[in-house]
Amino acid sequence: MKTFKPKNTIMINLFKKREILTLLISIAFICISGYSQIPDFKYYEIGKVEEELLGQSSLVDMDKDGDLDWIVGSSGGSVYWFEYQAADKWIKHLIGEDALTDKGGVAFDVDGDGWIDQVSGGTWYRNTGNPKERFERYENGAIYSYDNIVGDINADGKLDLLSLSEQEGLFWYDIPENPKKKWKKVKVGDGITGGIFPNGIADIDNDGDNDIVRTNVWYENLNGEGSKWEIHRTISFVESKGEFANSSRTLTLDFDKDGDIDMIQAESNSSNGEIAWLANKDGLGINWFTHKIDYDTKQDLHSLCVADFDNDGDLDVFSGGGPKTGELYKRCFIWENTDSEGLEWKRYEVLSKTECFDAMAADVDGDGDIDICSKPWRGEVNYYLRNMLIEKEK
Repeated sequence: MKTFKPKNTIMINLFKKREILTLLISIAFICISGYSQIPDFKYYEIGKVEEELLGQSSLVDMDKDGDLDWIVGSSGGSVYWFEYQAADKWIKHLIGEDALTDKGGVAFDVDGDGWIDQVSGGTWYRNTGNPKERFERYENGAIYSYDNIVGDINADGKLDLLSLSEQEGLFWYDIPENPKKKWKKVKVGDGITGGIFPNGIADIDNDGDNDIVRTNVWYENLNGEGSKWEIHRTISFVESKGEFANSSRTLTLDFDKDGDIDMIQAESNSSNGEIAWLANKDGLGINWFTHKIDYDTKQDLHSLCVADFDNDGDLDVFSGGGPKTGELYKRCFIWENTDSEGLEWKRYEVLSKTECFDAMAADVDGDGDIDICSKPWRGEVNYYLRNMLIEKEK
C-alpha cells in the first residue's frame, strides 16, 4: 500500500516580471495551495488477472451491496469482476470466457431484470441474480470491438450498444425484447482505432435526439431513430495522420454549463498525447473552440475521466500513460480546473511508474469523494487509487 502525494508540475498563467523575492514567495504560496487542493490518493492492489491485453473497464454495483465493483476482461479471453469489500480487500469472480472482443466491453442491465450484465463485443453474459457464480453466455452478433459504450440511440427509452472497430466500422445495436436472440445491427460510419470511449453519445445539435462523436467527426441522427445519419467533419483537435490516426478517448458533456454539449478529448496511441476541451460555440456542433488543458504530457493518454476530484464544485480531468508512452516511465495526472471555467489548469502527478489503461472514476467506497480504478494493457495487476480527501477532513 502506497500513498501518492500529488505533485504540482505545471503552473499556467505564471507571473510577469517581478522582483526575485516576490516571485519566490508567490511560487511557494501557489505550491502550498496546490497541495491543499488536489487530495492524496492511496494505492491498493485490487487483484491480478493472469491474462494480458486487458480492457472492458467498468465500475458498477454488480452484487447490489451499495458499493462499486471493478470489471475487467482480456482480448478474446475471460471476463472478471472484483468484488469490493474494503480498500485492501477485493474478491475476484469469473463472469465468463471466450469473449468475442478486442478490448471493448461495458456493464449494464441488458435484460431489464435489475441485475447488471456484461457485454463484451459479440458476446454478452447474463447475471442470473447470483453474480458470484458464472454468468450465462450468449452471442449477440455484434462486431469484435475496440470500444463499446451504451446510450439510447433510437429514443425508445432503452439502452442500445455502440461498437467501434477499425477494421469493421462503427455500428449500433438495438437490443430485442428477448436479448438471447441476435441484436439488430445498424451501420453508422467507418472505423478507427478508438474514439467513442468513454462517452461519445450525446445530443450534439440540441434537437432532442442522441448523436454520436467518433473523435474527428460526429454523426447526426437525422430522424431520431438511428436509421439515417449525416457525417459532420467539424472536429479537428486529435492528430489525423500516422499509424493510429484519430485515436482518442472522447467524453461528451456540457462542460461550460451553457446548455449545449461540449467534449473533452485526449490523444491515445501517441507518445505525447495532447488533451483539451472543445466548446460547442454555436450549440449545433458546427463551430468548436479548442481550450488547451495540456499539450506536453509525454504520455499515451489512454484514459479519460472527468469528475470533481477535490470537491470544490467544478470538474477536473484525469488521464495517464498507456502502452505507447515514450518516457522512461508512465505517469498519471489530474488537471485541476483552477478557475472553474476550464481556462486555467494545474497538473498534478498522482501515480508514477505504473501503466494506466481505460481507467474509470467514481465514488467506489461511498464516502463522498471520487476514486479511480485502472490496470495496464499488458500486465496482471489491477489497482485502486483511493481518494483520501474525506479521510483528511475527518
